[in-house]
Amino acid sequence: MELASKYDPRAIEEKWYQFWLDKKLFHSEPDHRVPYTIVIPPPNVTGVLHMGHMLNNTIQDVLVRRARMQGKNACWVPGTDHASIATEAKVVKMLAEKGIDKRSLTRDEFLKHAWEWKEQYGGIILKQLRKLGASCDWDRTAFTMDDIRYESVMRVFVELYNKGLIYRGVRMVNWDPQALTAVSDEEVIYKESHGKLFYLKYYVEGEDKYIVVATTRPETIMGDTAVCVHPEDERYQWLKGKKVIVPGVGRAVPIIMDEYVDREFGTGALKITPAHDINDYNLGMKYGLESIDIFNDNGTLNEHGGKYSGMDRFACRKAIMKDLEEDGLVEKTEDYTNKVGHSERTDAVIEPKLSAQWFLKMDDMAKRALEVVENDTIKFHPAKFKNTYRHWLENIKDWCISRQLWWGHRIPA
Repeated sequence: MELASKYDPRAIEEKWYQFWLDKKLFHSEPDHRVPYTIVIPPPNVTGVLHMGHMLNNTIQDVLVRRARMQGKNACWVPGTDHASIATEAKVVKMLAEKGIDKRSLTRDEFLKHAWEWKEQYGGIILKQLRKLGASCDWDRTAFTMDDIRYESVMRVFVELYNKGLIYRGVRMVNWDPQALTAVSDEEVIYKESHGKLFYLKYYVEGEDKYIVVATTRPETIMGDTAVCVHPEDERYQWLKGKKVIVPGVGRAVPIIMDEYVDREFGTGALKITPAHDINDYNLGMKYGLESIDIFNDNGTLNEHGGKYSGMDRFACRKAIMKDLEEDGLVEKTEDYTNKVGHSERTDAVIEPKLSAQWFLKMDDMAKRALEVVENDTIKFHPAKFKNTYRHWLENIKDWCISRQLWWGHRIPA
C-alpha cells in the first residue's frame, strides 16, 4: 500500500472515532476500579467552540485518556448549559424575524418556540467536540434543564434558602434594558466610551450664588436627591447646612459632605442619584436620602421624568441638555472618556437599578475558596494568578441569581 504524501484527516479521524463509539470505549459504569471523573464545564447551548474551549477541552481529554491508560475507571461527562439570557435573546430575535413579538405570546407558547430552537441548534457544540475526537461518555450527555438537573437545581436552591444563604431583597443590580432582566457582575463588560462631561449650575436655595457640578449623565438629574462635596474641600465650606436647587427640576436638595468624593474629578462636587448608581445608593443609605427611580425597565423615562416621560434615556440626555443650555444652567461641556458597562448578552448599556431580586451570600464560600488557594491545596499555573484570584474573592459581592426571563429554571417560591 502506498502512503499518501499528505495527511488526510477525513480518511482517518471519522473512521477511528466511529470505531471507538461503536465499541463504547468511552462509556463508564461504576465497578471495582479507582474512579476518575470529569464533568465538562458546560458550554452554552447557543454557542460554537472557540479557542478557550479548545484549550480547556484538550486538557480534559488528555487527563481522562491518561487515567484510562492507568487502569482507572475514567468518565468524562459531556453536556450543555441552557444559557438563559443568550438563548432567550436568540429565540426573541428568531421570532421577530417571523413577525412575532414575544410580548404577544404566553409563557408556554414562548417556551414551545425555545425548546424547538434548542433541538434544532443546541447540539452544534457537542458535534464539534466529537469532531475534535473528545473521549466523552456520550451516553451520559446532560443538559442543565433536563429532568435530572432540574430536580438537583430545585433541591439545592431550597437547601441553600433553608440555610439562610439565599435571600430576597431590594438592592442595586445591573439591569439590561434590552433583555429586561437583571444580570450578574460577571455578565457586565466594560468598554471605553467617548462621551461628554457636562458642567451644570446648581443654585443655592434663597441666594444668587451657584456651584457647578460635573456629570456624564444629565438624564438622571430628575433623580437627584443631594449634592456631595469633600468635608475638607475649602472651596465648599460655605455650603455647610445649605441646600441647592436641581437645575431644570426645581427641587431643593441638601449639601452633604463625605470623604468618598474625589476632589480632583470635575469640580469636586457630585450630584447624588441613589436609585441609579451603586456608590450614590450607598451614600443615600448612609445619609437617609430619598431614592427616586426615574426609569422604566426598558430604559425610558417614567412618570418622574416630567415632560421627558416616555423618552429613551439617551434621547432624554440630548433634550435635557438643550433645555438647560437655553435656561443658562450649563457652564461648559467637554469631551470625556470613561468605561461604560455593557451587557455581555445583548450589548445594551447597563442601567444600575434598584430591584427586588434573589441573592446568594458569598462571604463564607469566598472565604473557604480562598483558604485552599492560600495554603496551596489548590495551585495556580502560572502562580501570578493567585493574586488575581485573591483580589477577586476579597472584593466579591453577594451574587444576584434571579433573572426576569421565561427560559430557565423557575425559582421555587
